[in-house]
Amino acid sequence: MKKFVRILVLCLTLALMVSLFAGCGGSSGSGGSDSSGYQLGFVNLADTDVFCMSRETALTAVLEGTEFSVSFTDGNNDNQKQIDQANAFLSKGVDVLIMIPANSEAIVPAIEAANNKGTPVICLGIPASSGDYTYIGSDDYEAGHMQGEYMASVLEENASILYCAGTAGLQNAADRREGFNAALAEAGRTDITILADQDGDYVKDEAMRICDAWIQTYGTGSGTVSFDAIVCANDQMALGCMESLRGAGVLTSAGEVLISGVDGTDEAIQAVAEGYMAQTVLQDAPGQAEAVYAAIQKMVAGESVESRIIVPFQSITAENVGDYQ
Repeated sequence: MKKFVRILVLCLTLALMVSLFAGCGGSSGSGGSDSSGYQLGFVNLADTDVFCMSRETALTAVLEGTEFSVSFTDGNNDNQKQIDQANAFLSKGVDVLIMIPANSEAIVPAIEAANNKGTPVICLGIPASSGDYTYIGSDDYEAGHMQGEYMASVLEENASILYCAGTAGLQNAADRREGFNAALAEAGRTDITILADQDGDYVKDEAMRICDAWIQTYGTGSGTVSFDAIVCANDQMALGCMESLRGAGVLTSAGEVLISGVDGTDEAIQAVAEGYMAQTVLQDAPGQAEAVYAAIQKMVAGESVESRIIVPFQSITAENVGDYQ
């Protein structure tokens, strides 16, 4: 009987330890099959973000069968939660810490903690404002610039645009807007009017709500509107605007309102192929994952790694969408 009690206590203790780790760690996955290999800690921005999950999927695929195992956590757009998750990974002794910061400034204490411990850090997709780390991602200014170049080339004179921005305070949202406006200016399209610029928080449902209001404000009746294009800082918002317009009977045929997004998600590429979106700017998740793999190999080998590794964006329109399907 005493032996049974001891076994029961041991089992309960082990279960408690597992649950505690799961509670601070969120979701997890393994890229490598060798438990004696290198351990990576990945602090995600938010599991609700479609492109962030594309990065997780791509990295898992790249690491499959390698000496690297990766555990993922969901930061849920929460600064303190991300810091806590990073510290938990550092306490476990991960070999490399990978993060998609919710806020470039707020994540700095986690980077400094890793620096003090001597753990290499990768900021993926969103850079931090300070600390010693390697940035791997794409140039968000260039994404917005590609959107501006496209609109400048296809919109008729005196066209009107609505701009659905990313999360206020995020550098990538500011860079995409700046790139877009710069491209219009460089093309000399001072005739184009931006009727509204509103923060959609990178969320599809929020963009739908915003677009519903825009249809009320700028609608002219009988399923028509007074604007020519909606430019969105990501595909989820672009798809939300597309659904809003179609629900209002505005997008009854392709091309009535030109919609542009960023990320090159499968759903957005399909919408471009069908003509309901005019453009998506592909952010290369597999390419970023390959760059992460190359960087962590150097890091664990003690080799120097560039502080900034850029994976180019690619503009997808009706002319080249077949190459991406």
